[in-house]
Formats: sequence, structure tokens, C-alpha cells
Amino acid sequence: MESGGLKLYPYRSYEVYGLSRNPFEQLASEGISDVESIHVYQEVDMRLQMIVSEVIGNKSSIAMSIVGPLGMGKTQRLKSLAKAVEENRGKAIYVKVDTNDILKLTRDIFYALKPPKSRTNIFLENLSRKLGFIDRLEKMLTDSKEYKSRDIAELLVEQMSKYPYCALLLDELENMQSAREHEKIQFFEMLRHFISTMPKGCVVAFASVPEAYEEYTKIFPAFFMRLHYEFKLRPMSLDETFELVKKRLNRVRIRDTDDPLYPFTEEAIKLIHRLGKGNPRQILRLLHYVLSESAKHKFDPIDDYVVTTILEEPKSLEEYLTRIPGEYRDLVEAIVFQFNGGPISYIQVAKAVKKPGMQVYESLNELIRLGFLVGDPKGNYKVPDYVRKFLEEGQAEREEE
Repeated sequence: MESGGLKLYPYRSYEVYGLSRNPFEQLASEGISDVESIHVYQEVDMRLQMIVSEVIGNKSSIAMSIVGPLGMGKTQRLKSLAKAVEENRGKAIYVKVDTNDILKLTRDIFYALKPPKSRTNIFLENLSRKLGFIDRLEKMLTDSKEYKSRDIAELLVEQMSKYPYCALLLDELENMQSAREHEKIQFFEMLRHFISTMPKGCVVAFASVPEAYEEYTKIFPAFFMRLHYEFKLRPMSLDETFELVKKRLNRVRIRDTDDPLYPFTEEAIKLIHRLGKGNPRQILRLLHYVLSESAKHKFDPIDDYVVTTILEEPKSLEEYLTRIPGEYRDLVEAIVFQFNGGPISYIQVAKAVKKPGMQVYESLNELIRLGFLVGDPKGNYKVPDYVRKFLEEGQAEREEE
């Protein structure tokens, strides 16, 4: 917009930096169509490519785990495995674990095998019922007492053997951590038997956070001894963070620049890398927030002083709440306004916001990592001390009135 020869930028316009939008707003790989173009490749990615080539080229079968904290890129790696298998006329079952119910989880795995409905498919399903496949499966999934781990695994092997290549990919396996121990053993026994008898050209992979992975290995070591590979994701290096920033910025540039990091300086990125502790999702959150606030105030360039200024402690309760990522704000507001800042358990927060317990548990731990909440030795959650002061000051003002 021009006014008397002066170019005026709308509120929080990224055009001031020659950018069409904020390229750091999408934190997860889901929803990014050309995610490969902005993915920063690490050693693990090369290893995974070699494993897939081995499976496709030699019809071998491989089982592996991918372990790392939230935000380290586990989902992206599983999705890349699925894509590689499907590009070779294979069938990839990708399931994001959202339950601690092994009956539902197992049902989700088998439902992923179903093709879209058509007259032919309905005919085949009816035929399967007559042959007893679906009836046998449903009987075993009515109650955990009926759950026959070996039989279910053999049914899964039978169905996946119909494809030249196949993959069973389980994401966020930590979400079944709160299942009863004997049910976890039943499920891992099913997976163990599946791996022992899986068809040729099959990839089995699952992703988990380290804490849950360690617990699972203690509960069922026999399963983990069957794994061929265990990948533990490492934090991003500084050079990899530079590459991440350059790739993201390049996607939205509408004006050429000699510096691929612009509007950030190297020192700003070094500081953000250190504050994010090398965690890609945390680094992206910081980049998104810093760029958003810088555009609002037209800071140019964005150096380490600007980053420090933007990320300093909020001056009020309102400013603190404004900084909370949108998807977590209801949790923090519940802790602040319903529980006076905590300490409070994740179960109580889940009940207050009416969300699944494990989802809230993960979100609260992410908020700790982001610095918006702190934990206590009993596993509860509370606001930082500076937010507590805001609450106490507000309480004092109300009492004076």
C-alpha cells in the first residue's frame, strides 16, 4: 500500500522482510505437502533409506524402533517409510496411537487394511465373514480375556502377505503407557509373534518417547530383543538449525536477498538454537514467535538482542497468556483460573478441559519444555514463580477493593 511515496505495511506484515508469511507456523510434518523440501536430513534418514532399499531389493523383513522426545521428527520418519513402501506398490499401515485400549488399537490396525467400499469390496467382506476371518477377529476383540496374541498376529500376517511389500508403523506408542500391565504384555506379545512370522518385504517400526520406551523394555524384553535396529534421535546441531531456517525462509521469499538467513542474524539463530536445546519443534516455536513479534514492531534485522528482548519474562498475566501457543492455551487458563496456578495433576486438568488424559499429559510436558509451566517432584504441574506473583498481586488488589 503506497501513501505519498511511503510504503506502509499492514499490522504484522512479513513483507517488511520480503516474506509472504511466517514460514515457521507449521510445526509438525502433517499438513506440509512438500515436507521433503524443507526436511533437514540427519544420519538416521540415510540409515532408514538404506533399510528400505534392503527390504525392497532383497525382499527382507526388518523391525525397528525410533525413539526421541516430543518434537524430534519421529512422525516424519515413519511417514517417509510409509511413502517408500507405497511407492513400490506396497501396503503401509500407519496408526497414530490415541488410546490405551489394546482392543481399539488392534482394531485400528486391521481397519487400516480395509480398502474403500465398493460392490466388489462388500462382496469380499461378505466372503471373508463366511470364511470366518472377521468373525474370529471380532470375537478376540470383544474383551481382553478373549485377546489371543498369537492368533491375532497370524491373522495380521495372513492379510499383509497379500501385498508384495508391507509396513506396520505405530506412532506415539507412549499413549498406551497407562494400559494395564497384563494388556500391554498381550499387545507386545502379539507384535513379537508378528515380527517372528512377518511376510517377506515387510517393515515394522514404531515411535515412542524415551521414558515410555524404557518402561516397555523392562515389561517385555523378549519383544525388544526381536528388533533389528533401534534409532535414538539426537538434537539438531547448530549447522542443521541454520539449514532449517534457510529452507523455511526460502519457501516464502518474495524478494531476493544476499543473506539466506535474513531477517535473522547468525547470532540470533545461535541463541534460539541454544534456548531450544536442539529440539526441532521447540526451535520452530521460538522462530515463529520471534518473527511474529519482530514483524509487529518492525525490528530489522532480528539479532540476538531482539531475541532476548522478545523472549524476556512477561510483564503481566495477560502477556503471559498471550504467549502460550494456541493449542495449549485452554490447559494453562484452566490451571491459572480454576486451580489458582497449581500444583495440579494432569488428570485434574484433563477433567477440567474435557480432553483425553494422555493428550493432556503430553501437552503439559511440552509446556514445561517451553518454559510456560514447571513440574514438581510429585509429578504435578504449576505456573512459574513470576506468574504466581501476578496471581498474588491480583488477589491483593481484589481484597483491597
